[in-house]
Amino acid sequence: MISSNQIIKAIKSKKSNRECARKLGVSLNEFIAKKKEFVTSQFSETEKDMYVIALEEKIIEFSENVSEGTAKIKGISLSEPHSAEDIEKILKIDKDKWKLSTYWNKQHKDSKGVDYWVISAMITKKQESELSVEDIDALLTKVFNKVKNVPIKTAPSTKLTNNKALFIYTSDKHIAAYVNDKEAIYKNDYGKMSFQARMLNVLYEVYYLVNLFGQFEDIFIIDLGDRMDGMHAQTTRGGHKLPQNMSDKEAFETAITVEKEFYDRMFQSEYSQNYHIISNACSNHGGIFDYMVSRALEIYVNATYPFVKTSVQEKFIDHIEYGKHVLIFTHGKDTEDMKHGMPLHINDKTENYLNKYLMYNDIDPKYKQISVIKGDLHKDTSESTYNFRYRNVLSLFGGSKWIATNFGPSKSGCSFDVVEKETTRIFEHKILF
Repeated sequence: MISSNQIIKAIKSKKSNRECARKLGVSLNEFIAKKKEFVTSQFSETEKDMYVIALEEKIIEFSENVSEGTAKIKGISLSEPHSAEDIEKILKIDKDKWKLSTYWNKQHKDSKGVDYWVISAMITKKQESELSVEDIDALLTKVFNKVKNVPIKTAPSTKLTNNKALFIYTSDKHIAAYVNDKEAIYKNDYGKMSFQARMLNVLYEVYYLVNLFGQFEDIFIIDLGDRMDGMHAQTTRGGHKLPQNMSDKEAFETAITVEKEFYDRMFQSEYSQNYHIISNACSNHGGIFDYMVSRALEIYVNATYPFVKTSVQEKFIDHIEYGKHVLIFTHGKDTEDMKHGMPLHINDKTENYLNKYLMYNDIDPKYKQISVIKGDLHKDTSESTYNFRYRNVLSLFGGSKWIATNFGPSKSGCSFDVVEKETTRIFEHKILF
């Protein structure tokens, strides 16, 4: 005679019916009959049929909303779940196809006082382009392990510098953005190869500026945000669909591959005594995806070129000091709060907003030459207020179909500043692709 406790232990073991029957020393048919009898006696009339039919998988309900890509699963567990991982295991969620969104469970007792839990979960179908943790790990291994990197502990040059810093503003790369030539008024052929070519042109321009000004004391590589065009063919804010020519996985690999090559060439050169990277991770398109790429590259650079100073800017606005200068960096539109970004041309509202930032941070225009550098609008402009210089910088991507339709054609390019450390001199520069 099989007892209720033996049936419970058999169910908890999650073994097949055949294996449970073997361990209990009964026939397969006898075990299945006893299990059905036990389950039927434990649950309400409205649930018993579903539990009996699907008990082996612990699933009693599955309903899918095909148009929205969501589903609801209901199941039973004879032990209390303590984590999302437990829920995924009990409900047998295929993590290659679905991701767990929310879940809840309720404890019950049967007529004999045996505990069980009814679990409900909402799941969302993964998009084909969605980037998983496993994808990221594989891509990082693929890109950063191609060559065994021996850390270079010091910058490779000992020449006298020119007491100037070169600021390279690589803004609005929009990796994965697609412009359909058949629909757009103005063409913009943009993909991995063209992005790589434009980054090489930035390097060539740095070489030109070194020949013009001499070796720099410092080079600052500033990414002003929207490095990535978005995730799942939307801005990371969500709700704004984007035409794209890469999956998230392809975009991630393109970003870290091309920029690793750029950093390797830069940091093994004799263009400067000191190198710095500041990467913005608070922008309306790139958002968290920008952060992921920036951190991956930062970890690589820290390990391979420990003499390079790096930071990932998570604030909407932040600043640094360089000699007599204070440079304020912002994308111009943040990850989640701003309905409208900062304007192309300075106005009273924006000037007042930035003056408050100066006051809060005790930055006095009497003693510092202040520059506000921003991206977002894909234009190169420079204006001066009483307290600061206000500069928009170019986009490496250029213009989308939406920009072309609403505002006209945009030139892709890169903006630079050469800043003399102990004077107020700033030499503005740019290249167009």
